[in-house]
Amino acid sequence: MSIRPELESERQLLVAETAANTKALKEVEDNILNTLSASQGNILEDESAIEILDSSKKISSEIQKKQVVTTETEKLINKNRFAYRPIAK
Repeated sequence: MSIRPELESERQLLVAETAANTKALKEVEDNILNTLSASQGNILEDESAIEILDSSKKISSEIQKKQVVTTETEKLINKNRFAYRPIAK
């Protein structure tokens, strides 16, 4: 019996997706910080800042949901991969 190569391929895709999600979250955080630092006066009166912050919140939420799915999928893949260890010995 041989190890299923699709598990390793899928694991590598998940690693790349996790890296992309981490980068996207960093960009969202940077955007929030730039918006807050550039805001003049009361931020609650700055419609552009409110829109940017609202958009950032939605993007961040979507990324966090993706990360939960990615983490669960990676656990399943690892469980399946580790099932081959006794066979490999």
